[in-house]
Order: sequence, then structure tokens, then C-alpha cells
Amino acid sequence: MTPNPNRFLSNPAPADMPRTADVIVIGGGPTGAAALWGIEKAAPGTKTVLIEQNAQLGGGASLASLENFRTCWAAPCLHRMMIRSIDVFHHADEVFGDGADLGIKQRGYLFLAANAKQAAQFKADVEHFHRLGLDYMEYLDTDELHYRYPWLGKKMIAAKVDPTAGWLDSNALVYRLANGAPNAKILLDIKDTRIRVEGGKVVGVSTANGDIDAPNVIIAAGAGSRALGRNIGIEIPIVSRPRQSFTAPWRHEAFPEDAPCLISASPHPHVRPEARDGAIFGWEYYWNTPADDHKIDKLEVPQYPAEHYKDPRFPSMTLYLLARQFGHEEGEGFADPRYLRGIYHRAGYYVYRDNAYTTLPDGTKQPYASQRAIIDRWPDIEGLFLSVAHVGHGIMSAPATGEIIASRVLNQPLPDPAFVEFGLNVPYVEFDEGGLSDG
Repeated sequence: MTPNPNRFLSNPAPADMPRTADVIVIGGGPTGAAALWGIEKAAPGTKTVLIEQNAQLGGGASLASLENFRTCWAAPCLHRMMIRSIDVFHHADEVFGDGADLGIKQRGYLFLAANAKQAAQFKADVEHFHRLGLDYMEYLDTDELHYRYPWLGKKMIAAKVDPTAGWLDSNALVYRLANGAPNAKILLDIKDTRIRVEGGKVVGVSTANGDIDAPNVIIAAGAGSRALGRNIGIEIPIVSRPRQSFTAPWRHEAFPEDAPCLISASPHPHVRPEARDGAIFGWEYYWNTPADDHKIDKLEVPQYPAEHYKDPRFPSMTLYLLARQFGHEEGEGFADPRYLRGIYHRAGYYVYRDNAYTTLPDGTKQPYASQRAIIDRWPDIEGLFLSVAHVGHGIMSAPATGEIIASRVLNQPLPDPAFVEFGLNVPYVEFDEGGLSDG
């Protein structure tokens, strides 16, 4: 089906706004675009509208992402979600048609251990993955690691490898998903969006450009989701954390173009080749700008623009950390000053579930850092749905999240029974806690 050329509207006049919809999606990142695609696939012809506050799709946290994907998640609900999404990536021609090219580079993830304790943990991780059926995961001892990757240097002594991992063009993915709903209206540069609720039911949204009536609304607005909920008197249990990354247009000749994404020892700085000659870096670094004197852990309602949290020290500190971990002296490897020339430094927010906990023997609820999104209906307002808290994997999980939220909105069975663990009120899932070090 040929997409309707008039369906993308930027800051439309009130007269050009759609008046009604079956489903409104608030948020134009990978999650929101995937919701359009999932609903159209499950119920063709459903009248959908997507509302995005920026002038383009994918203009939020995706800009600070490394655009990576991997299957090695310790919790079954997570790795099944990623396996499903990556299958869509590899069959983009069949799924999206028109010679879809997502720019996939399947070069793997290489998690690196710098001491015996980390190496032992990686070996245990790989054994766990094999028990879950991810038998392609590998543990590399020192000899095998340096045989395969002689350019790494000798500081790293072991690794675990996800050979199915890689990266893609997130902008291409977002627009392919959006174009997968050819009759949807996509409204860009829309300010002051608020959900309208009457008698415990969703009745539509209001915006600075006009109102739209609809019985169903999906909140997929990333870091802005909690504020949307507060406007209708609910507390969505999410928090946001500042996220930074930067791209260097130069890459050391010892770091080959076909290298995997490298995830180093704690605090897990990661880097991968970018384009022909560059590299892209990121890690969970929460320091605020030098003007502030405190460490940013989490924010209930984040500040915009996210660049407020862009620390100018971040690129040099990242390179210093990597150089120290890899044992590079001044001018070598990641200690080469050419990495800092002409960099593109970005900031955004990653959004986390804030209602995960374990229950201690005395009944105390112990919060933990969950990796699970919330993809569910809101229980007390008919027609309100959430696809939020995608942590740092909104891109890699997008197709599966679109299918899950579509099943919720359309009251259809979940595409995988394990996906019930993305429910709003599921406080604990085994192997969910942690980040890169846990899988």
C-alpha cells in the first residue's frame, strides 16, 4: 500500500487537525512509531494518530543512543523480546517492503573482563545463557580472546560474546515503523498535549493546535510520560536518568572497522566503530554540569532541554577511563588526542521503571533497578495505555513493544506469554536486576 503523502503534518493549523481517531499515540520515538505499526498489523484500518512535540520523529533519547541491539539479556521476557525484534530487523524487506534497509551491522558485543572475579562472573553468565537456550553465547579465556582480537592489548583477560548483536540506523527504523501504518496521521511539532478523561474514561487529547476525540490513548512519550500522567491525576512509576554519548570522526587504526561493540569493565564504558573512520562512545554517567555540585541519580520530571545535563568533561573522561582500562599510554589507543577533534556530543534521558522490588523474609520491600519496560493498560482509566520505561533499549526492542502494546489496546492475546512480565504491577522478575554487568 502506498503511504498517504498528506499524513505527516508539522504544526498544523486547527482546521487541518484530525477530529477523531480510534487510538492516539503520544510520542514519536521508536516506541510510539512501533505502536502504530503493531496496531496496523494486528487490526488493519484502525484509525491512528501519533503526536510528537519535536519537529521530527526519533528526536528524543534516540539521539543519545548508540543504536545497538543484543539478545543477551538474563531475564527470559527481555531476551525473547529482543530476539523477536532482531528477527524483524533481519527481515525488513519482508516486513516493511520497498527494499527496506536498516543499515544493520551485525558485528557482535564483546563484554571485557579485567580481573579474575569479572572473568568468573562472565563464565557463569554464559552458562546461564546456555541454560536459557542462548547457546550461541561464548566465553573467551585469555588465550582465545587475544587470538581473536590481538589488537585489544593485554589488560583484558576474558570476555563474553554475543555474536547476534550489532547496530543499525535508528532513524530508518523509526520511519519504517511509522510508514508501516500508511493511513495514520502523524502530527509533528505539537505542543501542550494533554489527555482528556471524563467519567473514568479516555475521551481524547487537547493540544495547542486543537482537540482530537478518541477512546484510546497510548502514552509513549519517554521522559515526558510522567508529566502527562500527572496532568490527569495519576503517578506513572517511572524515573529518568541523564544519558550522554559522543561520536568522534576519527578512529585509531588499531581499532578495526569490523570490530564488535566493546563493553569494558565497570562502570562499563562502551564504544563501537561508526561509519567508515569514526567511533561512538557512551556509558551510564550521571554527573551534572560543572555549575552544579551534585550527582544526578534520577529525576521524576526531567528538565528540558536535556542538554542541561550535558557535561563537557564527558568525552575526555570517557577516553581517559577506556585508556586506563586498556592500559594505553599517552598518544596510544584511546589516549590519542585525535579522538577529541570535531566530536558530536549529545545528551538525552533514559527512562526506568520505578516500582520493581524484591520482598525480604521480614516482608520489607527492597527496590531494585529493573530493566523491564511497562507495556500495559492503566487499571483505573478505561482506554489509557502505557509503553514506557524502555531504559536504553527502546530501539532494539521496538518491533516487539509495538506488538505487545497492540495486543493490550486491541484486547488480543499477548504475542508471547512471557511478555506478561512487562505488566504495570509486576514488581519482580528473576534475573531482571542490573545492567550491562548482568547480561
